[in-house]
Amino acid sequence: MDYTRVDAATGASAMWLFGIFLYIHCWISSGFAFNIGHASGMGPMYSTPNPEFIDTPLQTTYHTGDLAVLHCSIHNLGTKTVIWRRANEQAPITIGTMTYIADDRFQVNHVPYKDQWNLLIKNVQLEDEGIYECQVSSTDRAIRRLITLKVEEWKSRSPLVQMSGPEFVEKGGKVLLTCNATGINYPPEEMDWFRNGQKLLSDVESGIDIYKSVSISSKSITSTLEIERATMEDDGTYICRSSDLHIASKKLNVLNAGTSNVKRGTGSDKSSQLMSGSSSSNPALKWQIFLFSMMTAAVIFV
Repeated sequence: MDYTRVDAATGASAMWLFGIFLYIHCWISSGFAFNIGHASGMGPMYSTPNPEFIDTPLQTTYHTGDLAVLHCSIHNLGTKTVIWRRANEQAPITIGTMTYIADDRFQVNHVPYKDQWNLLIKNVQLEDEGIYECQVSSTDRAIRRLITLKVEEWKSRSPLVQMSGPEFVEKGGKVLLTCNATGINYPPEEMDWFRNGQKLLSDVESGIDIYKSVSISSKSITSTLEIERATMEDDGTYICRSSDLHIASKKLNVLNAGTSNVKRGTGSDKSSQLMSGSSSSNPALKWQIFLFSMMTAAVIFV
């Protein structure tokens, strides 16, 4: 037996079968029907639905330094792949979740349960502005969506921290101090409170409650310090400090309303008291005042 011919025939058969498999795979991936019983009139037994884009913003604006997000959501992607590129360039930025350019600011955020394939651009710059293309891998380039990115330059600014609240509060009264900190590119992550250099934390027994809220759009964090019933120990200097180490301070004075305060008068007040009815209760003082008046009158007439 000629084993050389047998091996050649076997190899040819294997290559033929591989070619058939590859053809069928490409046929299915292109969205055509995989039809086993078509010749017998049984109709298609398997078909792949065409990918469909979900409505997302087609134009978005960011400032330099922001994290830009270009949205692209696709139903029925199947075995196909999502490709991001600039509309005027052939070279891809990303294919699937892999980045194909040297700029590591670009990456894809894939959220499977939402069919999202969003392109993220960290620290976006003016030169990143333009039209981007989210395309489904196919010979038909019509399966794509164009997204316009506009980038505006931030005016020069610095982080801002401000504290608001009362300067005076009576003992037993409620204290509300609010601190707002704004970042440049992102909101600060945390806010700490201090009283006379000592860090404060929420404490039910002490009646101290600290709560916060974060705004991504305004790049700010707001923290509120609430003291249910102020005591004399709450008197002092309060400082709020953001996680990027910017601070604001305020002096809080706690007043003890139960303490009697004697008003100190002026010299004229004392003279008026001497000349008023307070002297009538002291006969000796009244006689001294009378003699002083008579002596003054005698000097005037002389």
